[in-house]
Amino acid sequence: MKKQSFLSLFFLFFVINACVQGQQATMNLQPQEFITKLKTTKNAQLLDVRTPDEWANGKIQSSECINFMADDFKQKVEKLDKNKPVFVYCAAGGRSSKASKILQEAGFKQVFNLQGGGFADLSKAGVK
Repeated sequence: MKKQSFLSLFFLFFVINACVQGQQATMNLQPQEFITKLKTTKNAQLLDVRTPDEWANGKIQSSECINFMADDFKQKVEKLDKNKPVFVYCAAGGRSSKASKILQEAGFKQVFNLQGGGFADLSKAGVK
């Protein structure tokens, strides 16, 4: 009886662990990796989490600006498609890292964060 209980408990632990391991974590990518992945990913959503003023002074046309500092940030990102990959960037990397964590917690399946920011890297690389 003890052996059967132990095996059942072990199996349950294995199943739970496999489920946790299967969850998609945020992928932090260096600028060139981010650009390559973005350009080769179908149905990618490009999310700029800078302020509207920063976005107005220079933006990637295909990006959507949702200000990370705004009170309604979480509500606005809920309008994005959770089943499509989301590529997140900001100016220096701090906001996009925090935003990526929020997206992951909200149930987005694939989240790619541009490490260290790099709006300039994206625009120089011809991302539109």
